[in-house]
Amino acid sequence: MRAFDCVAVVTLLAGTVWTLPALVRRRFRDPMRLHLCLSLLLMGLGNLLAQPALISFVDGHTTAGVAKCSYNAMVLIGLCLMVSFLRERPVNRRTAVRSWEVLLCAVCLAGMVTMTVLLPSRLRNHSLTSFFLVDWRVRVFYDLGNVFLFFGYAACALLAWRLARAGHPLRRWSLTVISVGLIGLALSCVYRMLWVNVPQLRAPGVPVTYEDDFAFGIADTILVCAGLSLPFFVGVLQLVRDRLDHRAQYHGLEELWRRLVAFYPELILDQRPFSGRRPLLVADYASATYRRYVECRDGLTRLGPYLRLAADELPDGAAALPRQPRAAARIIDRALHLYGEQPLGGAAPTTTALFIPGSREASDDYESDLVGLIEISRELRTLHAGPESDAPGEPARRATHR
Repeated sequence: MRAFDCVAVVTLLAGTVWTLPALVRRRFRDPMRLHLCLSLLLMGLGNLLAQPALISFVDGHTTAGVAKCSYNAMVLIGLCLMVSFLRERPVNRRTAVRSWEVLLCAVCLAGMVTMTVLLPSRLRNHSLTSFFLVDWRVRVFYDLGNVFLFFGYAACALLAWRLARAGHPLRRWSLTVISVGLIGLALSCVYRMLWVNVPQLRAPGVPVTYEDDFAFGIADTILVCAGLSLPFFVGVLQLVRDRLDHRAQYHGLEELWRRLVAFYPELILDQRPFSGRRPLLVADYASATYRRYVECRDGLTRLGPYLRLAADELPDGAAALPRQPRAAARIIDRALHLYGEQPLGGAAPTTTALFIPGSREASDDYESDLVGLIEISRELRTLHAGPESDAPGEPARRATHR
């Protein structure tokens, strides 16, 4: 398989796979999404079946010409469905008889099959060379295919261009690139039709040959594939970035979570062996971050009485600004030390609003609260690295609760 054929097949089939999850969630009851999925699938399979090895295999198990008719039918029907998708007019019993793309596709396919049946077996696997184009049936076969391909590519290019004028930037860029590539493919169909019907263009020494048109079509196919792939690659990059953000948040809570769990090991929601130390899969970080956030909040609630005592011990300026991450971190650090030094007996934990997000306004929003706790955790790490972190009671308490 040639490199550009491989790119086209992989892009189209990958696009099919990309549309499947949403289609499955809707139980295949979304006509437009179903049209897109089938269009990409048929055009991908058609380009795959057009490879010489598969043509020989299919014809060897059936009869000459079956493979050629089959992959042309797949490509033409796939393009027809793409036109319907971009027009936002699904093909059904009521619209099929009034849709020009459906009628034209049916006429062209019927004519191509008829020409194949009329041809002798030795000419059915024809190509665009003078040896085959001498026969009028071969010329009609290619003319019918080029007619539908031209109108199909041109219609898709026009519809994609119209749709590109609205929507978010990614959609506009993607549809614009696709539209430019489709215009090029439509123009290549015009030259191919001239090549089939004008013998002078096939004479030696002409300035533009079919190889030039073929290279032009390859470039346009690559453009279309690039436009189709753009949302996929941007989506993958967004997914990776989100996972990296969740990973950074998860590790950002590490210091606060570790110190609270050292005193309250029962905080850990996932009690499976080595749950705190086993490596996380990339997909686990979002839920793991939320679980660690809940454990930190629960630990601060349990530490409530000691937080009050620690705030009373600090200077008035620090106690008056508990939403500053550094001040909050010093209060938490001191409260953890007091936990082992001054048992409060049966005092009930009291919830405090002192430690809602760092330097931001108090909020019930999860993201804001999470950022605040991460800032406090970082300040705790700074304190832990300094001389103040080695309080007398902490190592003993940590060893007791492990």
